[in-house]
Amino acid sequence: MLLRPAALLSAQQPSAADQLSQLLGPVVEAAVLRALAAERAVQPQCAADAGQRALVRLEERLDQLGREVAELQGALAAGRAAGTERSGDGEDGGQQPPETPPEEQSESGPACKRQPLPLAADSSPHEPPERRACARSCLQLRNQGGPQHDGVYWFTGMPVPVLCDFSHDGGGWTLLLTAISKHGWDPFSVRARNKNSPSLTENYSILEYGNVIRNLTEGGRFAYRIEAKAEQGRQRWGGIWFAPRHYSFVDETGAQTDNRRILLIHTPVIRAGGHLHPT
Repeated sequence: MLLRPAALLSAQQPSAADQLSQLLGPVVEAAVLRALAAERAVQPQCAADAGQRALVRLEERLDQLGREVAELQGALAAGRAAGTERSGDGEDGGQQPPETPPEEQSESGPACKRQPLPLAADSSPHEPPERRACARSCLQLRNQGGPQHDGVYWFTGMPVPVLCDFSHDGGGWTLLLTAISKHGWDPFSVRARNKNSPSLTENYSILEYGNVIRNLTEGGRFAYRIEAKAEQGRQRWGGIWFAPRHYSFVDETGAQTDNRRILLIHTPVIRAGGHLHPT
C-alpha cells in the first residue's frame, strides 16, 4: 500500500501568485532593460554638458587675465615714461654725476684710504682709526700697488690691527704670533694675546683670526712663514710652507700633515715671528 501525503499533492498545483509572477516576469525584465539603456544614453550627454560649461568658464578666465595683463603693461609703460622725463630734468641732460672715489665719499660716514700709511708706533694699543685702509689684508694692499711700508695697519672688515711685512719674501705677510718668552702662554693666550698691539719685540698673538685672513683670497693653498731667532747672536732659522686652504690655524688634532716646505731659512737677521701669506 502506498501513502501520498496531502501536502505533496497540493504543492504540485501552482498558486495564483506564482502564475502572476510567471506572466509579469518577462514584462518587468524588459522594462528594466529599457530603463538602463535610457540611463546610459543620458550619461554621455551630461558629461558633455559639464565639459562644455568648464570650457566656457576657462575661456572667461583667460579673457579676464588678458585684460589684467594689458592694464599692467600700460601702467609699466607710463612709469617708464615718467622716469625718463624725470631723468632729463637736470641741467646735465639726464647724465648722472660720476661716482667719487671711496676715499672721498662722506654720506655713509668716514671713508677708507686707498694708500694708507702705517699707524704710529707709539699709539699702541691701537684704537680703530677714523678712516681704515680700503684693502682687507696685507696681501691685498700689496697687490693693489703703490708705495708700501712695513708697519701696523687697520684694514676694512678686520676687528684688530695687523702688522704687515712688505720687505721680505715677496711681501704681503701678516704677523700672527710673536713669542719672546715662554711665560704667560696657555691654550687661550696662544689664540689671542695683546691683539691690539702687534709687535716683533713683545709677546703677541692673533691666531684666532688666522683663518679669517686666510679666507680673504682665492686659491687652493696658502703660505705661512715661521722664524726663530737665537737668544744670543743674530742667527735665525725657519722657512716657508704651503698648506691646503682648509687647514686651520687652531687645529688641535695633529692630523694636518700635508704641508710642503718651499723655502728654508738659515741666515743672520734680527726679526722673529710667525707670518701668514694667503696665496
